[in-house]
Amino acid sequence: MEMKTKKINAGFVLTELLLGIAVVAVIALIGAGVYQSLRANVNADDMADKTIALVSDVQRHWRNAGTYASLSAAEVDKISLVKAPLKMNGTNMVDAWGNTMSLSGSASSFSLTIGGATFPISKEDCSTIANKLSALASVIRIGSDAASGTGGSAGTVTGGNLFKSGATITQSGLTDGCSSANPIIAASFR
Repeated sequence: MEMKTKKINAGFVLTELLLGIAVVAVIALIGAGVYQSLRANVNADDMADKTIALVSDVQRHWRNAGTYASLSAAEVDKISLVKAPLKMNGTNMVDAWGNTMSLSGSASSFSLTIGGATFPISKEDCSTIANKLSALASVIRIGSDAASGTGGSAGTVTGGNLFKSGATITQSGLTDGCSSANPIIAASFR
């Protein structure tokens, strides 16, 4: 009488293993996309909040001088007003996405920019930041050619679409400006 032994297979077949790895990879990619989306929204809110804090600090520190004419990124950095996600890159201030920010002042006002072509901000981030800045800004212009004035125009903003001037909000300035390629938010403060 011959005994037959059954061989018991323990483990996985190569195809089962590859299928398992593929499922884990798909789940990881979906998770990474959701994480990046949430992180981008947090960056926009945090960027707007830190910019508002910077504006308030500049107004407080330059109030006694009676002029913003000496205002520059380097001067702001000297008294440690630049807080993450804003950062200094040498003598330039950089936004949360890595775009160089302009900062200029005149006797009665100062202006700054957020965004640009280096690492464009999304339409949603642009809208979030512009809406939050509108509480303090006297003028906001948005678009790929929005800029902070220099020289005799220091402290003002030019180009782009007008979103806010004084107490007047023009919604199409926000929607048209933020939907432009590589949007820049240029805001002026008193």
